[in-house]
Amino acid sequence: MKNLAPMALAAALGLSVVLVTLIGVTADPGASSGATPSGRDPYVDGLIGQITTQTLMHDLAGLSGRRPVTVAGSPYTISTRNTQRAEAVSMTTRYAYEQLASCGLRTAYHGYTFFGQPRRNVVAEKPGRLAPEEIYLLTAHIDDLPRGPIAPGADDNGSGSVAVMRAGCLLAGEHFAHTIRFVLFTGEEQGLRGSDAYAADCSARGETIAGVINLDMIGYSTGEPVFDVYARSGDDPGASGSRQLAAIFSETVAAYDLNLIPRRLVMSDGIIELSDQWSFLQEGYPAILVIEDVQGDFNPYYHTTSDTVDVVNASYMADLSRAAVAAIVGLGERLPSGVLSGRLRTADSGAPAGVTVTAEEPAYRGLFTATTSAGGTYSATLPVGSYTLTVRSGDPRYTTVVTRAVILTDTVTRLDVRLPEGEPLYLPWIVAPRRSGSLAD
Repeated sequence: MKNLAPMALAAALGLSVVLVTLIGVTADPGASSGATPSGRDPYVDGLIGQITTQTLMHDLAGLSGRRPVTVAGSPYTISTRNTQRAEAVSMTTRYAYEQLASCGLRTAYHGYTFFGQPRRNVVAEKPGRLAPEEIYLLTAHIDDLPRGPIAPGADDNGSGSVAVMRAGCLLAGEHFAHTIRFVLFTGEEQGLRGSDAYAADCSARGETIAGVINLDMIGYSTGEPVFDVYARSGDDPGASGSRQLAAIFSETVAAYDLNLIPRRLVMSDGIIELSDQWSFLQEGYPAILVIEDVQGDFNPYYHTTSDTVDVVNASYMADLSRAAVAAIVGLGERLPSGVLSGRLRTADSGAPAGVTVTAEEPAYRGLFTATTSAGGTYSATLPVGSYTLTVRSGDPRYTTVVTRAVILTDTVTRLDVRLPEGEPLYLPWIVAPRRSGSLAD
């Protein structure tokens, strides 16, 4: 979270309490962001059940320097993530990039200038299949304080960053109606530098950012599992959408029976200005801040070298991570999917190497592709629908088109294709239900 002197923090917290008293903590009933909570989804239950305290704490230990990680193929200890330390923040962002890219997400750096020096954010994307132009963001700042050579930043904000990276990898194999981006900012501690540059670029490109959930400090709790959701007051679309997002996030916690107590706060300034959601609100985009109970249970190790994994409440962090995943899945509108798999063979030479299967369904934007293994097998997770498959290899003789391959919810559709020089033979059939599969996107 952006640096605050103790007096400024006390003033901001005092302002929050006054605004809550005057405005209340419920969302604006007239606000609409086009998204509504859909209740508890058993499939999402299964997804968030994969988020464990052991995995999160292992990831957090790596990001906060407790153990070495692998960056560019070599061991590296992230002793600080301070944006003012060029080499350290470069290695940190490369580590995040490699983690997200390895999960199969489209990943890129977003560059900006920091006091005349180049710096970068990390952006990973899961393109939407029905309305990709409508974009939802799950964000956190990956930089930290203090300024010295040791700055663990486990709670602030390794906790939020690990949650975003874990969410990205968990959802990489899913399909959504809308585009979801997983964004990690640098320069937050120096005045929201990275998010300010990124939000401004999104606005300049005319992008439709339908909602931003920003996670900043989600790991410290010593009492009741209270957390805060900050939304903006006002009548502009970004503010009203912000209040709607806050309501959706809080309702998601209740729907999935997570051990959390949400407290929604609506304000025009104060804490709402102190983390990366503010950059998006300034551009008119709906955004919220999800943060631990900074009013009643503030982390005393904030911005010190003692902000280590030892002070993080793993169960609390895990439940907030689960809430974030469930909320972004609901906003992005996960599409029911099934698995298409099979084996490809040629009549004259057996299974061809390097054969590509391309699937197209008129309802969805873009093509789905899978490449066969050395044995000629392939597998892809696809949204439900009726697909046209094109199977081709490097040899133009071995190309065929299958005009109808039906994918049903949570099933495996097996499609074996023989690729002779003449007419192809294929045998589609449906086999036992299955809840997951691999995706080559």
